[in-house]
Amino acid sequence: MREGDTLVVPKLDRLARSVPDARAIAEQLEAKGVKLALGGSVYDPSDPMGKMFFNILATFAEFESDLIRMRSLSRYTVI
Repeated sequence: MREGDTLVVPKLDRLARSVPDARAIAEQLEAKGVKLALGGSVYDPSDPMGKMFFNILATFAEFESDLIRMRSLSRYTVI
């Protein structure tokens, strides 16, 4: 990716598996001057509202991933 490019991701859980990972990737993209589009909305890391919205989405994506992992593990648990 080069400065001025936009990385398009349909859902945040396709970009990262945890909030720290999502933040790290977003910071790397911002440092390179690359914009991030999530599900049709362009994330602006320099805007406080954009940063907050991104963090909320990352939290929900991590939560959803944890629920899926928990459900799949519980199928194989012997009681």
